[in-house]
Amino acid sequence: MKITLIKYLFCLFIGTSLFSCQKDKSQELIREAQNSLMMGQPDVALNLLASIQNLESLDEYNYMKYVVTHIGAKYEAKEDIKADTLILKAQKYFSEKGNAHDQILANLYAAQFYSMNDDYPKALEYYMYTTYQADKSNNHLAAGTSFNNIGYIYYDQDLFDKAIINYRKALIYYDKVKNTDHKKIKTCTNLGQSFEEINQLDSACFYYNKALDKAIEINNEAYQSFSLQNLGVVSYTMGEYDKTVKYFQSALAMDVTNNIQTRQMYLFLLNTYNKKQDSDSAKRYANLVIKNLPEVTFIYTIKGMYTALSEYYKQSGDFQQALQYNDLEKKTIEQIEKEKKVSKLLAIDKEIYVAKKDEEINQLLKYKQYTRYIEELF
Repeated sequence: MKITLIKYLFCLFIGTSLFSCQKDKSQELIREAQNSLMMGQPDVALNLLASIQNLESLDEYNYMKYVVTHIGAKYEAKEDIKADTLILKAQKYFSEKGNAHDQILANLYAAQFYSMNDDYPKALEYYMYTTYQADKSNNHLAAGTSFNNIGYIYYDQDLFDKAIINYRKALIYYDKVKNTDHKKIKTCTNLGQSFEEINQLDSACFYYNKALDKAIEINNEAYQSFSLQNLGVVSYTMGEYDKTVKYFQSALAMDVTNNIQTRQMYLFLLNTYNKKQDSDSAKRYANLVIKNLPEVTFIYTIKGMYTALSEYYKQSGDFQQALQYNDLEKKTIEQIEKEKKVSKLLAIDKEIYVAKKDEEINQLLKYKQYTRYIEELF
């Protein structure tokens, strides 16, 4: 009996120890995953979290920490988090019980959840909570990220002045943190786009050049190409056609652009040489535009291609071809207008349908009230 009891106690001790070790290992994995997330390595964070075997063994605090880290890593890895409502439960939990670090991350990813679901007022509210707490706690990375995302919300609502203010704040905080070059490039690009929207093109060029310089510094060709394309577009708008050619040709020479970007650059270069009235140089890009026409599905790009080709052939003296593309351009414009009208008609039909349904519901309610009145009488 005594031996059996000793064995039982020994097994219980071993089992408890193993459970404790597993629990400690899980907690350590969550901490490592959170550190990887903060270092900009969401894929590493997701792999670490996937290796946790017994989530049910975690206490409430560590489980909520797991939830925040997992949803945050999914978001940063560009996965869909629209249905991840657990982040709201975690945010509420940490707002009541968590330390500043936990609250900051929970608020940040709750904000991003709302933003992904197009609930901008709520997203803005939680981003502002994050900036306040992050500033108090010297969490410059979280503050910078939140200000950048606040800027994006204002940009999306066409409030470009407010977007610029918040993007600039983001850069101030990123400057206080190491290894934020990628974030700085994105924010400088965001600033360039905001200034472009309000037609302050010199300022747009300034920030696109800052993005380009930083991309060169970290040897990131994808960001270099994108910055060169942005500079090319602004230069074209400013009428600086030699710069336009230089920027687009430099971007194309890097051979890191996708097909859509490449086709857009061919079109811009054709338009640029048309503006310069350089038919010989335009010929190459006219041929490339024609070659790529069958692949294009966006109707406004197709219309732009027909316009540019018509102008090219007119300058080249081939008036038959110019007329042919001019006719195609007119037909495309008619199609655009037709689609606009259809879209408006569908909207009107929807309004009429909704109004009719409302009327039917009201009539039904009146009928129910009348029959109830008759029933009461008898």
